Amino acid sequence: MTPVDLASLTVGPFPSAPVDYEPKLETKSDVFAIESRRLFSYLVAPYEVDSEMAALDTTRIVSASGSVFSDSLGVLPEQFGPIAERNQLIAGVVTTRSNQKLRAMRNMSIVLLRFPSEQAARSAATEFDRAMDELTPNRHALDITGHEDVLASTANDQKGYLFTARGPMVIMSMTTVPQPDAAVLATQLRKMLELQLERLARFVPTPVDQILDLPANPDGIMRLVLPPLSAGDKDDSQRVQPAGIYDAAAQLHFEPRGADLKAVMASAGVDVVARNDATVYRTRDLDSAFHLQHALSAPREGEQPFDSPPGIADAQCLQRDTDAFDPYYEYICVLVRDRYVAVVGADGLPGGVFDRSLYQRAAAQYSILARGA
Repeated sequence: MTPVDLASLTVGPFPSAPVDYEPKLETKSDVFAIESRRLFSYLVAPYEVDSEMAALDTTRIVSASGSVFSDSLGVLPEQFGPIAERNQLIAGVVTTRSNQKLRAMRNMSIVLLRFPSEQAARSAATEFDRAMDELTPNRHALDITGHEDVLASTANDQKGYLFTARGPMVIMSMTTVPQPDAAVLATQLRKMLELQLERLARFVPTPVDQILDLPANPDGIMRLVLPPLSAGDKDDSQRVQPAGIYDAAAQLHFEPRGADLKAVMASAGVDVVARNDATVYRTRDLDSAFHLQHALSAPREGEQPFDSPPGIADAQCLQRDTDAFDPYYEYICVLVRDRYVAVVGADGLPGGVFDRSLYQRAAAQYSILARGA
């Protein structure tokens, strides 16, 4: 690790020492989001079904009153929102990935929803499928061999849908294949379902009255991650991360390079990840931290390295080509301090101008790790 003179770092208005983490717990949705974050650890990623579907489109928490149910900027149809609310949705997550090939599209959304009872989950799954009659008329059934109880369908043999309940959980998925082929659709949905059922077999729902008893800040790691400048910032931007703690399996759903990082994070011994206005990974040791940093910052097509923040020689920074709907930042800097790796991101200013406050945030994040880890 190259020595850093903390006193010389320019942190601007950002904190330069660990900050006590105070989670927002103002509404029922805030409490249920704690359980939703646990669900990410059991959610299957589309690239596990088909390695070609590796590009991240979105990963979101699903709440009954959230913006995830929207025909314009949401991930799930607006018609699904009242169904989730009526059946008292407790927790939920969704992830979507694709191959980003417009002429030969492959994509998949996978959703896990937790309801208060088996009866509520069965009712919700049936109603979600029924709502598709309006959204996609003239569907016909898909045969998911070995799982005849699921509701699987397609209208054109190119885009397929699946809904099923297992205990208090609903699994639903949408997938697209390049050419109409009902057999391929069914095979893909069946693979997703079997992977997801295997994963869910290890999930134990937290009793609602015990959700607030779950560890919110093990080992104080949330004190080590940069907080938003304003505590009043709303968590409604698609680039704002759902703050909290995650294990490696959960964090992979937020990684643009999730498929490639799975083995790297395992070999680096990542045991906990803290997400707030930056992302902090705890690895096994310093060598592992540099190994993870290299994987997170190695340039790919459409990415260019740029200068490290002043005074932090070990930092690696990247600029990415993005558009308005890209779920990741245009600029990132990846820092290493002892066994910790931190990723700080920012978008450019209007006119393609680099926002130099990224360097201040990176300096602040480094200072927090140096003074608290």
